[in-house]
Amino acid sequence: MVNYMANKNRKYFPIFVNLSDKKVVVVGAGTIAKRRIRALVDFTDHLFVIAPEVNPELHTLEGAGRLTILRKKYDKEDICGAVMVIAATNDNRLNQEIYTDCKEMGVPVNVCNDKTRCDFYFPVLAYNDPIVVGVNSAGRDAAGSKRVAAQIREMLQKPEESAQSVSDKESEKTTQPAPVTEPAANPAKTANKTIRIFTDGAARGNPDGPGGYGVVLQYTDAAGALHEKELSQGYIKTTNNRMELMAAIVGLEALNRPCEVELYSDSQYLINAFNQHWLDGWIKRNWMRNKTDPVKNVDLWKRLLAAAGPHRITWHWVKGHDGHPENERCDRLATSAADGGDLIEDVVQYVVS
Repeated sequence: MVNYMANKNRKYFPIFVNLSDKKVVVVGAGTIAKRRIRALVDFTDHLFVIAPEVNPELHTLEGAGRLTILRKKYDKEDICGAVMVIAATNDNRLNQEIYTDCKEMGVPVNVCNDKTRCDFYFPVLAYNDPIVVGVNSAGRDAAGSKRVAAQIREMLQKPEESAQSVSDKESEKTTQPAPVTEPAANPAKTANKTIRIFTDGAARGNPDGPGGYGVVLQYTDAAGALHEKELSQGYIKTTNNRMELMAAIVGLEALNRPCEVELYSDSQYLINAFNQHWLDGWIKRNWMRNKTDPVKNVDLWKRLLAAAGPHRITWHWVKGHDGHPENERCDRLATSAADGGDLIEDVVQYVVS
């Protein structure tokens, strides 16, 4: 019998482990499982999800080469060779079975709905490469952990502001640059002009048909007047993903000075690359999704990073074809461009570095 009181106030030692080439298994694909998966995808190239059914978000991660989904019921053989296992199903009996299998095989396990069956706890993460911070309360103060992690994230994202509040000069010297989505030498830090950019891409007969992008830029001046600009272009032969990227590129390249940007798109391919730090991983792996599969559309990703560099951008995902006025407007621009007569070639710029 587990002595719960003996475990209740136990402290867990924080340790940072290289999981990049280690097998990690998550059994389940519900809400809690997704949280664990989001925390893990940036740290391992061998993340396996075991579940009969998964949601679109995990499909997207799979398509980007971030994880492997085994669409099946759990079997003991699934955890062979794993260095850690997360049991996150809605079936308590199955979670117990996974726990028993892991203890028998000597694999550390975390049962998400049972604190007494956790060899380790998941921290709330805050990171800005190369700094990684994990905040954990061993399940006793989840809200407090989230609050502290949020404060640390803000410090990491604004290193020059945080340094002013630190009296230790050595701490100032070790402040690290921001990730690729927000360069440290970012002139937009001091810009106060906020631009809203709405984007969409379309392709007919994807990936072998014509396509187009649509962009709406909006700016509200000090007097409250709304200024707008529409951009669109059609291509002879392209793909939906390339048009989604082109829409964002063209919108950002239209800005003639550093701005605060709120960019909206219905493309998870685009938005998740920044918000879930896919790009950081791709760049570290020299534009490889994993050890064998190269990243697609590298020419446009590099162009997009260059266009994003001068600005401070918040990337927003919106559900497509769901009545969002500007998204619907961009969709009409994109499809009209794809169906129009002024089509140009989508020339892929092959890059080697």
